[in-house]
Amino acid sequence: MTETAPLSVKRLLEQIKTRLEPAFAAVCVVGEVSNFRGSGKHWYFTLKEEGAALSCAVWASQQRFIQHRPADGQRVVLKGSLNLYVAGGTLTLAVTHCEPAGVGDLQARLRQLEAELRARGLFDRPKRPLPRFPKRLGIVAALGGAALRDVLEVTSHRAPGIDLLIAPAAAQGDRCVPETLLAIQEVQDAHWGCEALLLVRGGGSLEDLWAFNDPELVRAVAECRIPVITGVGHEIDTTLVDLAADRRAATPSQAAELATPDRAALTSELHRRVEALTAKTLWRLRGLETHLNLLTDRGLLRAEPVAPLAARFTALAQRLALAHPSRGLDGAAGRLALLRQRLRHAGPLAAGELDLPRVREAQRRLTPALQRLLQRREQRLAVLAERLQGLDPTGPLQRGFVLALGPEGRPVTESAQLPAGARLRLRWKDGERKATLDD
Repeated sequence: MTETAPLSVKRLLEQIKTRLEPAFAAVCVVGEVSNFRGSGKHWYFTLKEEGAALSCAVWASQQRFIQHRPADGQRVVLKGSLNLYVAGGTLTLAVTHCEPAGVGDLQARLRQLEAELRARGLFDRPKRPLPRFPKRLGIVAALGGAALRDVLEVTSHRAPGIDLLIAPAAAQGDRCVPETLLAIQEVQDAHWGCEALLLVRGGGSLEDLWAFNDPELVRAVAECRIPVITGVGHEIDTTLVDLAADRRAATPSQAAELATPDRAALTSELHRRVEALTAKTLWRLRGLETHLNLLTDRGLLRAEPVAPLAARFTALAQRLALAHPSRGLDGAAGRLALLRQRLRHAGPLAAGELDLPRVREAQRRLTPALQRLLQRREQRLAVLAERLQGLDPTGPLQRGFVLALGPEGRPVTESAQLPAGARLRLRWKDGERKATLDD
């Protein structure tokens, strides 16, 4: 019975890496963050629990996809892959997703609420079209918030003539749902004459936006008398009121854009239509003018039924004189004389007499310039030839070195690269020989 040869540390770790990393390419783990270091290019920290710890890293290329930045003392859920660093013998979790430990419960609750409300038919009603040119809009938002400021700025730029009715309501907390319900009820009252309602709020975490998943608020949006546009959170945030609204906007600014016509675009469209109508009218007038001239020439239309024949003969004689071929020949003769005169002035220039000194000077300067260019090209060619000679793989063989090739024809650069008994090909400058590795 032969004893197995001992493995090197590097070989052992490489075998562990080969078997470990594919099995744990996508893992999900929960724990407490400690020793967070995020001042450099990458983020490093330890995920621990009682009696265990795991080194974690968020590489710079993944940081823009991490929605929640970990901090010491937080309990988080991480997703990523296990990496074994052979040079240091360390095991690291390369993190690709991070969220607070309680977010998963909220997500499950959100999916349950969505299923219940969908079963009630709150999300399946037909979506109503938005008014194209509204005179008054209702806005439900928190006073002093960035969402309301963005809506006011966009509407003042796009459609400054639209009236805005602002119904304030808290954006989060215990007051958010009752105040928002009251504001929606007030804005849709026919007394105010609002033609659409904007429900807007700035971005935030899932906990901050949770009030907009309230079933009563979702029902109020679905049953609103006028069309509702929601702009709650950022583009990646989707709440249940967004599913019940007639139109969902990615941001409060986009909600204002959906509700208002663009003054600049309308002005441009109006100018385009005026120009098209003007061109069509002119084309029609020219056609009528041509038809009138034809009727007049053929005598089918007489503005003065008793017009004397002498006047008509005089007008026809004038038109005939203007259309005589001799007038065209006279014009051509004048143009021919002008061209002959220009040709006489351009004669010396065409012959090259005026440019002759400049041509000689250019010839005198061209020869040295070409010589210098050729010298630079020869020098660069010599340098490249020397570099190419240094990269010749047969050069070391000329100096007495031997090239060892493995069974697959690849160079053997390390003594431990092949096991004992492996076949080699040894190449000298004048040929090759085969050899077998010994212990």
